[in-house]
Amino acid sequence: MTLRVVPELYCSDINVSKAFFITVLGFAVKYERPEEEFDYLTLDGVDLMLEGIKSDSRKWITDKLEVPLGRGINFQWDVKNIEALYRSVKSLAADAIYLHLESKSYECGNKITVQQQFIVQTPDGYLFRFCQDIL
Repeated sequence: MTLRVVPELYCSDINVSKAFFITVLGFAVKYERPEEEFDYLTLDGVDLMLEGIKSDSRKWITDKLEVPLGRGINFQWDVKNIEALYRSVKSLAADAIYLHLESKSYECGNKITVQQQFIVQTPDGYLFRFCQDIL
């Protein structure tokens, strides 16, 4: 059995969020329950769930939801071709780029890792940091 984390993100408009994740970021639908405003998406082997805030499904909401959602967190996604993804985002939704593509060094234990990264802000305000190791 593989253990993993699959975040579930509430969305003010499930159709806008779904279109953004599929068209701009390249995610694919693994499965969906339209009557519940629920989509399960995947990209490069990493999954996430989207759910409409106004749907009738059960929710775990601890406080008032205000945009931008996801304050205080960013999700790191390791991708296979960051430059192609960055070009796609830049051409389809340049205003969603929160941090432009950069190379950044990080100390990881007793070694230095260099990666390319950029951050996208989704229509509801969640931050996704896409990364690819280059050294």
